[in-house]
Amino acid sequence: MSPTLPDWLLGLMSLVSLGLLGWSIYSYRWSALIEHRPAQHLFFGSVLVMVLFWQAKAGILPGLGFHILALTSVTLMMGWRLALVATAMMQLVLALSGQFEWQTLGYHYLIQTALPIGFTYGFYSLVYLRLPHNPFIYILVAGFLNAGVTHAFLDLLQSAIYALSGTYTVDKIWHDYLRYLPLMMFPEGVVNGMFISGMVAFHTEWLSTFNEESYFK
Repeated sequence: MSPTLPDWLLGLMSLVSLGLLGWSIYSYRWSALIEHRPAQHLFFGSVLVMVLFWQAKAGILPGLGFHILALTSVTLMMGWRLALVATAMMQLVLALSGQFEWQTLGYHYLIQTALPIGFTYGFYSLVYLRLPHNPFIYILVAGFLNAGVTHAFLDLLQSAIYALSGTYTVDKIWHDYLRYLPLMMFPEGVVNGMFISGMVAFHTEWLSTFNEESYFK
């Protein structure tokens, strides 16, 4: 179920989504992916894992369910451009499997993936600029905390849209959805934090946002 939005707004979201996706495709240096087969396996494997996570939903209100996003890990690993491409493929698979209506694809891509990717990358950038370059800070703050806050950002954003569109009342959203938010922020942080810590320990070359010279100097 998607929020009850006017057709013109859904169309506008689709245009914005196409613009973001087009820019990310145009500006990405594709030779880095094409010339390295392990990177290709990591890319398509990430799409598959996200599809599995996003299909495993739990919740009371249709359209407002809890599940692991994994957007922070994907963004820290690939960078925001390739993350936008990977999540577009993931949302396409979900649409093909009947998870939502095709006319709402622009909404699902823009609201559920593109904006959270921008948020999580902005959070990481702030950590990189303001805090010491330490592997533990990268794992715990840019990974664990970032993932949990990004989950909260998306849930609050979707709640506002469902409330403003009149799909659900504010009381219903709070009682059946938002009050359970802390229960999902923690596992989101744990899953992403564990993945990032594993990459830092064994495969830092797979993290595009992790510079060994900077973090291990």
